[in-house]
Amino acid sequence: MSKILRLIFIPLLVFPAFAVTAEAVYIEDTGFVLEPPVGWTVLDVTDSRWTFQDFTGEAFMQIKIWPGDSWDSGQAVFDGVTGELAAKAEGEQYDLYGRDAVFGILDFASGGYEYSGYGLFTDGEDFDMAILSFASAEALPLLNDYVLSALDSFAFAPGLMLNPGPVSSYYLQSYTASQRIPASTVFEGEAVEWQVDGRAVEASQLVIEREAAILGDFKPDTEEGIEAWKRYYRLIYRDNYSRLDYPAALLKERLLQTEELDDTDESGSDTEDSSGSWFSSGSEKRRQSLRSSASKLSLDAPQRLLSWVQGFNYRRTGGSDLISPLAAAAFGDGDCDSRSLLYIILLNHYGVDSALMVSAVYSHAMAAVDTEGPGARINIDGRMLLVAETTDDVAIGMIASDMADPAKWTVISLMEKEPWN
Repeated sequence: MSKILRLIFIPLLVFPAFAVTAEAVYIEDTGFVLEPPVGWTVLDVTDSRWTFQDFTGEAFMQIKIWPGDSWDSGQAVFDGVTGELAAKAEGEQYDLYGRDAVFGILDFASGGYEYSGYGLFTDGEDFDMAILSFASAEALPLLNDYVLSALDSFAFAPGLMLNPGPVSSYYLQSYTASQRIPASTVFEGEAVEWQVDGRAVEASQLVIEREAAILGDFKPDTEEGIEAWKRYYRLIYRDNYSRLDYPAALLKERLLQTEELDDTDESGSDTEDSSGSWFSSGSEKRRQSLRSSASKLSLDAPQRLLSWVQGFNYRRTGGSDLISPLAAAAFGDGDCDSRSLLYIILLNHYGVDSALMVSAVYSHAMAAVDTEGPGARINIDGRMLLVAETTDDVAIGMIASDMADPAKWTVISLMEKEPWN
């Protein structure tokens, strides 16, 4: 782990939150999307600069762009911007979705005040960019998680909201090497095997712990608390979605394979053993083919996936109490939150609309699925989705009678359909 990564983790002290609702900000001229923490608002906008401020007035995030020929590397952007600020700064280069980028920590003075925080500096043919996310030097120990979370919520385009953010991407690349760990699960009696990057599991858990610290500052029964809760799950969903591309493809291969066998009543098919076929030279083409065939999945696919998730071991982390969906898939354990998020991410990979149900009253989480079948349904934006309990061995549509009051549930829609769906 790099020196910069070690410096990122400052213990967060809890303080009262004075918040407004959170919402994703879409900057139409550039395509940028971001979702700062609850209580952050737009402070100033020009043609090439966007500034946001938190509810304390002590933390800020500023996005600034220049023509693409202004610098020739992320390092040059870093050097130019930190030089102009006369900042004391350290930076490390990494790749951010094909852009040459530098993630940095910096201390600088402006207007007679001392500030500390983080920066993202990128070079591109279309534009060069710097994002500074920072707070007054005195307040940073209190606001460190917020400052990082604001920066991590940024995406160059809506499509990248299904990929880890800039900070989480840096977490993973800050390690000198990946850590391949064998992962195996049993789906309908047959082993599904792959290798998971232990560093990716660690990075995803770091995001969860950071966001849980922020969530802990809000009272769950307030408007601000509900919005913070929604944002918490949306960021975890985003961070894990593309990390689960590979197991999602393997499980879909198994779903399709089983259906083909049922249709033909033959023991053979052209689907290779999933433990090796996805490492072949044609694996990417094969994966695209599977992703484009959502309509081929049978109507019982949500129930079959649900039964698989229900078979996990029940485990909580002792910190945030939420194991990352990636870890849940790899190691077959997790609590109601992890399993429900994993289940929703898999269904959304397959083009099946679904949402997360959470309840502070019941201390529980479930999924809701747009599928046919009998049972309890919940209204989500005019759609009646079938409830799915992920921790008990019950059929889709079943819910415990002592948890059946719809008014006690908060529903969080997470679906972002991929281009092929």
